[in-house]
Amino acid sequence: MLHRITRAYLKKSLLLLADMSFVLITLPLALAIRIDPQPFSAVFQLISFNQYIAIFCAYLSSFVFFRTYRTIIRLANLYTALRVGVAIAVGALLAFMLCNYVVTTPVLPRSTYLIQMLLLAPFCLLARFFVRILSRFSIGHSTGVHTLVYGAGLTTDRFLPVVLRAKNEIRVFGIIDDDPGKRGSEVQGIKVLGSLKDVPRLVAKHAIEQVILSMPSVPGERMREIADVLYGLDLKVKVLPAPEAFVNQANEQKVDIRDLNIEDLLRRSPRNIDQTAIAKIIKGKRVLVTGGGGSIGAELVRQIAAMEPAKLVVNDASEFALYSIAEEIKLSFPLLEVVPHLGNLADTRTCSNLFDRFTFELVFHACAYKHVPLVEANISTSILNNILSAKNIFELSAKCGVDRVVLISSDKAVRPTNVMGATKRIVELMALWYANNQKSSKHCAFSAVRFGNVLGSSGSVVPKFIEQIKSGGPVQITHPEITRYFMLIPEAVSLVLQAATAINSGEIFVLNMGEPIKIVDMAKDLIRLMGKRLDADIKIEFIGLRPGEKLYEELQLEEEKLQVVSEDFFRLDKAVVPNSDFVSRVDQLLEMALQGRDELAKKQLFALVVEHESAKGLVDAKPLEIPQSAEENAALFMKRAVPA
Repeated sequence: MLHRITRAYLKKSLLLLADMSFVLITLPLALAIRIDPQPFSAVFQLISFNQYIAIFCAYLSSFVFFRTYRTIIRLANLYTALRVGVAIAVGALLAFMLCNYVVTTPVLPRSTYLIQMLLLAPFCLLARFFVRILSRFSIGHSTGVHTLVYGAGLTTDRFLPVVLRAKNEIRVFGIIDDDPGKRGSEVQGIKVLGSLKDVPRLVAKHAIEQVILSMPSVPGERMREIADVLYGLDLKVKVLPAPEAFVNQANEQKVDIRDLNIEDLLRRSPRNIDQTAIAKIIKGKRVLVTGGGGSIGAELVRQIAAMEPAKLVVNDASEFALYSIAEEIKLSFPLLEVVPHLGNLADTRTCSNLFDRFTFELVFHACAYKHVPLVEANISTSILNNILSAKNIFELSAKCGVDRVVLISSDKAVRPTNVMGATKRIVELMALWYANNQKSSKHCAFSAVRFGNVLGSSGSVVPKFIEQIKSGGPVQITHPEITRYFMLIPEAVSLVLQAATAINSGEIFVLNMGEPIKIVDMAKDLIRLMGKRLDADIKIEFIGLRPGEKLYEELQLEEEKLQVVSEDFFRLDKAVVPNSDFVSRVDQLLEMALQGRDELAKKQLFALVVEHESAKGLVDAKPLEIPQSAEENAALFMKRAVPA
């Protein structure tokens, strides 16, 4: 330890000594330039010893005051140069004052101090940047993979030096950027050679093998276009992480560049989230998250925990899932009171005991079975889990005076063709019913948030595709035209929390899911991302639509008008409340499910949905025509939105 401290002080002393040597050298040089063409030997006769001492002390004081000797040579940057520049300018001013008001003879020309300052700056900067300069000159001898960097922005400027130092792994031949105005410019000494259309030429000229994407904010749609071109040229595609995610130290020789992943291809512009409003309704509150061990529920727990609730109760029926998220939150937020509650909320007594044990102000209900084929094969069990658990939560929340209940719903609740979607629609309608039929004097607000597939969730198709690719294929897809809306889990949950700030009760919100994506296109992207070739290595097999599966999911019925709350989510205009006997009809359905009468329960389930939609004028007597393409579906969604 003592050796390291001594070594550090020695480095600082040597750097300061070098600076002061440059001061003594540049003074006669500056005067020689000023009095040219007199012989250089005459210069020393024009500077007194006292002036040398005064100028030396002036610069020494300035350099010490601005701590220019603290620079770590390998990490010298623009801030280093600015600090040195300011120190030299202040030193020159002090030298002028000392030599004109303290040491008055002989008189040096005023311009001498300016010339010395201009001479001193490059010497001092060279002392700090010589290591980086030498490193840059050695780049041409790189033996790494021939590479282009895509993006001439701030991320590239910050981390390109780290990439360049990995000479044995990466050899950068140039930068490409979509902005034509940047062509011919340089970033960290590397030239911008063109745009995406120039890549084929550059590949042929420099034998390029890979492209590093340095564009952390580019939307997924543009990322997919870029990936299609690069993969078409048989290039490896890597991603330079965003600055906030970059964990390597800047002086490391190996840079951590990750592979392109499916999340990059689905990335959208940052969501417009009112974090202040969300924090206001959560901070200091007692919160319950049901289904907290699932993918959506777990992310809800993470984001809620970060907003400092007074108590966070996390429920799940899976022991391992509940243990995992509870331990994660306890580790990340040691001061937060986290209570893991293990139990199936479809059991009325279990749910009642939960509300007897705790007093809640906010409830997020994410508990549900959502695998369409699995639910279709277990009708009664799924009806009980999805509907009875929600009924228990709604009833007890209204009875106990919970401030607000937020239901996580699904796009499959719109014109449902499968049991999972039908149960979600029934639960939506129950939320509306309870919002308008509360006996308790303490009014509880109910709202539902409807969105499509969430990438990375337990019900996502992506993990299944990955396993099929790993096993050599084929990748099985039900239909070549099937499309789905996709969101990333964090952004979906952020918008769910945003919907929780709504003032009114009995509202259904619809998230702006962006453009629907063809499942076959996603499969092709995954095949390429995993380094395989379509057809040559992995084939795609179409197996036909499964029972209850639709080609195109919808986010609302044609008759349901949307009010634009923000660019990110909408509200159903005047959601229609079910009839007064609706809950009693649901009780009949649940009784059938409790008896295990699958077919009868399924018939009653869909009858309830159709009766409500038809009675309220939400559907015609005959089936409505569904969109014929993904583009038509997306256009239809935006067409139905109206200003709030």
